[in-house]
Amino acid sequence: MKKLFFVLLFQLFISLVGAQQPSSNVSVIRKVKAADVKVMIDSSNGPTIVNFWATWCGPCVRELAYFDSIINTRNVAVRLILVSLDFPASYPKRLSEFVKKHRYKGEVVYLNETNADVFIPIIESKWNGAIPASIFLDNSKLRYEMFNMQLTRQRFSLELDKLINE
Repeated sequence: MKKLFFVLLFQLFISLVGAQQPSSNVSVIRKVKAADVKVMIDSSNGPTIVNFWATWCGPCVRELAYFDSIINTRNVAVRLILVSLDFPASYPKRLSEFVKKHRYKGEVVYLNETNADVFIPIIESKWNGAIPASIFLDNSKLRYEMFNMQLTRQRFSLELDKLINE
């Protein structure tokens, strides 16, 4: 009887501790290769924004805050793919914690390649390697534009309008 009591008490303790753990809204951030990113771009249906960023990049973090904000405020159907170029030591723990803290709503993937001379030509030859960088595309409308810079809130809004309205 004592053994059963302790087993039940232990199970109750485990369920209470588990209930107090914050739930994660962040799905597993998967590792991808440059070829995978290229497939995401080439096979995308509808308005899509692919953003290249890193947690240590101040302009990237500032930019992503209003990317999410503007897309959500307008309630538009745009696929936002956030391709992290963080250092290998940051994956997965630091990157996942960062994404959760900032509540990014886009699909976050981690580019598991470090040689920019190899991965940039695979993804986009017009990309100069700087971050942040973004591609706005809609394959169904043959729309494709590469931005090798941080977009201001106003410029992002303008480019989003073009993407969803043209």
